[in-house]
Amino acid sequence: MNTNDIPKVHPELLDALHRQDEQAQQMKLSEGFTEKVMEKVKSEMMKKERVNNEKYKLLFIPKIAAVFLAVVFLGGLAFAAFHFLSPKTEKQLAEVTAPSLTGRAGGESAPVRFSDIRLDSILNVISAHYGIIVSFRSEEPRSMKLITTWNPEDSLNAFIDHLNMFDYLHLTLRGDTIFVEQTGEED
Repeated sequence: MNTNDIPKVHPELLDALHRQDEQAQQMKLSEGFTEKVMEKVKSEMMKKERVNNEKYKLLFIPKIAAVFLAVVFLGGLAFAAFHFLSPKTEKQLAEVTAPSLTGRAGGESAPVRFSDIRLDSILNVISAHYGIIVSFRSEEPRSMKLITTWNPEDSLNAFIDHLNMFDYLHLTLRGDTIFVEQTGEED
C-alpha cells in the first residue's frame, strides 16, 4: 500500500502517523535489549527443538518396541521348532507307568493293557518280567507307540508273535535277547 493510497479525507490521521514514525526513529534502545531479544529467540528455538525431539522419540519408541516384540516372537518360535524337531534323548523320554507285576493278590497275573505307549517302554516292562535283554537294531522302532495287551502268564514267544503282527515291526528272540528291527518304511 502506497502513501498515495491513503485517503486524503483524514489528514489528522496522516499527521499522527508521521509523528509516531519520527518518535520511533529518535528512540534509542537500551543496552540489554538486544541481548534479551536474542535470548528470547534462542529459548523459543530450544523449546521448539525439544518438542520436535519429543515427537521424534514418541514416533521412534513404538518402532523399537515392535522390533523387540518381533525378535522375541521369532525367538520363541525358533525355540519351539527346535524342541519339536530335535530328537529326544533318553533323559527326555517319559518313563512308562505300567501296573506293578509283583505283589498282586493271590500271585495271579491279570492282563496288562498298554495304551499309546512307546515300544521301548513296553519292552522294558516285558524284559524285566522275563529277565531278558532288548536290543534295537535301529532307532525308529523305539519311538513307535502301540496299543496292546500282554498277559504275563503267557510265554515270551507268544507275546513276540503278537507284536510281530504289527506292520513295520519284527522281533526275534535269540538266547536271552530280543532283537527289534523295522521291516519297512512308514508312510
